[in-house]
Amino acid sequence: MGWFSQSGGLMKRNVKLFFALTFSALLLTMCRFYDDAARVAPIAGLSCQGYTDYLEHGSVVSNGLECYYTCPNGVVGPVDFTGDPSISTSKGDLDSRLCGIAPQFPPTTTPAGTSPTPVESPTPAVSATAQASATAAITATAEQPLLTGAVTMCEGATDLISFRIVQPPPDLTDKDLAVQIAGEESTCSVNPVNPSLLTCTIPDLVSFPAEIIVTLDGTVVNEFIFDGVGCIGVDTPTPIR
Repeated sequence: MGWFSQSGGLMKRNVKLFFALTFSALLLTMCRFYDDAARVAPIAGLSCQGYTDYLEHGSVVSNGLECYYTCPNGVVGPVDFTGDPSISTSKGDLDSRLCGIAPQFPPTTTPAGTSPTPVESPTPAVSATAQASATAAITATAEQPLLTGAVTMCEGATDLISFRIVQPPPDLTDKDLAVQIAGEESTCSVNPVNPSLLTCTIPDLVSFPAEIIVTLDGTVVNEFIFDGVGCIGVDTPTPIR
């Protein structure tokens, strides 16, 4: 019974994603309008312009800043931000996320006339529980992120949410992609209508704000909180006006 239950649940999610993507193909006929008066450079090397996304029937889907960042080897973008990036992001964060530059730490100095005292670090013992565990651990690393953190659509009627993929997009060939929304597994695929989006199902009973975790081959490439602002028909906080 357990095998049939799991198989039925997986089939249900896949069928649900198929119809959701088919329906979303109609919803994703969006137009993006730019505000020429909203050109800003909140962080050195980051050039942004305000935008508003509309569906074909005129409903506002999302708005924010579309930005391009200058790395040593060229310009990366577009990268979308729903608010002022200088509030939550530093230049070092952008160098690490978009340029692949490892963060720089100041060297440790030793007062003149003294020599550093070596400190022996005890080797932590590996517990029997850890050795016996069969659960694969999620490893955090400085891998290139898959998503920019921007959400372009969040629709409760289809239980569908779309995240913008970084440009140029990573190669997902033969990659094991896994996405969790509020700790629940989500079924995701590159959107067939707009390949710059990763479209995922919203798990049952999930409300926002929620933590989004994306892994490729068991390695975390994105981990952020989506506040749910702009979602339609989903339990979200009321925007402050």
